[in-house]
Amino acid sequence: MHRRPRPLSTATRSLYLVLLALRILSAFAPGYIHPDEYFQSAEITAGDVFGIDVCLPWEYQPNLPCRSILIPAISTALPFAILKRWINLQTDQYVTARSLFLTQRLAFLLLSVVIDWAVLGIARQIRRSPSIALLLVSSSYVTLAYHTHPFSNTVETTVLALCALLLGRIIQEQESPEETRTSIGARPSKPDTTHPTGAPELRTTSPILSFGLGILFSIGIFTRITFILYGFPLGIMFLGLNMKASFNGCKSLLAGVRQFVISCIPLAIGLGGTAILSILVDSFYFGKLVIINKISGQALTSRELLSTSPLEWTNLSYKGSLVMTMLNNIKYNLKEENLAQHGLHPRFFHVLVNFPVLFGNLAWIGLSTLLSKVRAREWRSKNKLITALSYSGICGISVLSAMPHQEARFLTPLILPLVISLSGRISKLGCKFWPLWLLINLTGAIIFGAFHQSGVVPAINLVQHQSLGFQDCHVVEPTNTHAICTVYPSQSGVLHMDDGMSYTTHVVFYKTYMPPHHLFGYNRLAAKGCNVDLKISDWRQKSRVEVVADLIAERQRVPLAPDVDLRKKLLEEKGGKAVIFRRIGPKQFERTILIAPATVDFSREYFYESRDSIARHANLDHLDIILQNPLKYLSLNIFYL
Repeated sequence: MHRRPRPLSTATRSLYLVLLALRILSAFAPGYIHPDEYFQSAEITAGDVFGIDVCLPWEYQPNLPCRSILIPAISTALPFAILKRWINLQTDQYVTARSLFLTQRLAFLLLSVVIDWAVLGIARQIRRSPSIALLLVSSSYVTLAYHTHPFSNTVETTVLALCALLLGRIIQEQESPEETRTSIGARPSKPDTTHPTGAPELRTTSPILSFGLGILFSIGIFTRITFILYGFPLGIMFLGLNMKASFNGCKSLLAGVRQFVISCIPLAIGLGGTAILSILVDSFYFGKLVIINKISGQALTSRELLSTSPLEWTNLSYKGSLVMTMLNNIKYNLKEENLAQHGLHPRFFHVLVNFPVLFGNLAWIGLSTLLSKVRAREWRSKNKLITALSYSGICGISVLSAMPHQEARFLTPLILPLVISLSGRISKLGCKFWPLWLLINLTGAIIFGAFHQSGVVPAINLVQHQSLGFQDCHVVEPTNTHAICTVYPSQSGVLHMDDGMSYTTHVVFYKTYMPPHHLFGYNRLAAKGCNVDLKISDWRQKSRVEVVADLIAERQRVPLAPDVDLRKKLLEEKGGKAVIFRRIGPKQFERTILIAPATVDFSREYFYESRDSIARHANLDHLDIILQNPLKYLSLNIFYL
């Protein structure tokens, strides 16, 4: 009879809930780890769902697309579509930065919980310290910070965890067919489990499990090409299990080959079918493949194609070609000159820097365990799933270390093999392990969840409302050189009402991470109807001298720069809830905003006094300056020019 897993202890559940609460806080904190968390998912899909202006990254340029749109469509476009339907956006409204930010973070918070669930299930399958495994994964700052951010690496880890969970079920099914099949509602096998030849009977994989594993493999590969490295050992284990079952007790080689091929067909259908779907979706999305109605001669949009009845498919034709985003990605990454644009690292960087930084003392325990296994010539564990996951981690970090471009987030899927393979050893170490582990991960969660570049999103939220949602503008007399407009906090999300004047805001970011354009929620068509314009510039490559020179040149071009005393007087009259534009034409007004960390000294410039400040912004490129005076330099300044 199938044994039900032992429930978690009250202490484990309580600790997990505390860690989950910390994860929720980290998920909704404005920490900004790397531009790819926005520019490989939400920056693309927000433009498609809301029609807002975005900055397409190189991977999604139509001329050579290198990433599939299918995964971002599921992970962020679907949540955005739900948000759009929920807020019922009107033509005189804009979607706020806060709602866009919280929606994508909530989606990935839920994905991180899926990883927890999979880890708990895997630990129970191998009967190795489920409580320890769950607490390890939920207390790691890889989970608290990285996996709650919309990285493609989070999706990769989730898919890997689900693959391991399915593979564990497949192993259970083969090793104890009666228990497993009975537990999923199938008819129990006969007591006699021996083959007529006398060999023990082994069953090939259930078609449903095999098909599901194929789908997951394909999703993982189209999410990130690095999934091939992490998933390869799991695929080899699957093939080995089915080969052993197929040839076990067979009377002829041909019969064994036939049985093996049949057992792999569901996997191939799942993998191939999902791959074909991804290729077709990508080809249609990037405009490489066009579906045409032969009767009207018109190309169909995606909405028209989905609404077309199958009875009318005979009236459709196509032109163009298929796009293989995965192959384009591989070709791009094989050229070192391409990778040099993103930064080159020494080959040991992953092993000696990124690995211990991400996993702390767990990384060193993993390395010492690996070395002891090699010295003892123990090439596999007694448990097949642990063997597969161990080689998944080894394969991943080994091949990625051979690549010249090495970022820490590439290793986040390693949390799965580390937690599963080492949970038994951690349970024996007890208090020798946990204090240092908790200290490392609490520090990492605070730095990357709450401080690292964390002023960028709040700054966008503030500037968005000031630039799109101001109301009640009037020209300041007697000079008539400025216009002052009121900002109502209660009217967040409502576009400026057209008053016959045009208002332009130039937002310049300096020495920050790339600003996610989609968070501004700027729909050019809707804003144009209200005579509002927003221009975003990223000057991170310029020197401070060049920035000041360009700003002064702009001031000289339009000599009506606002006087500091006048600005203070006008803002005091409005209680500080106002924005000031300068006149550049009969009906045209504009203003410029500079956003820069406090570590960049603008104290001698003419615009220094006119500023807002956002606390808890850490620019780690200037760590030496921050350490001199953290209270002064851990902030982001917003200068109004």
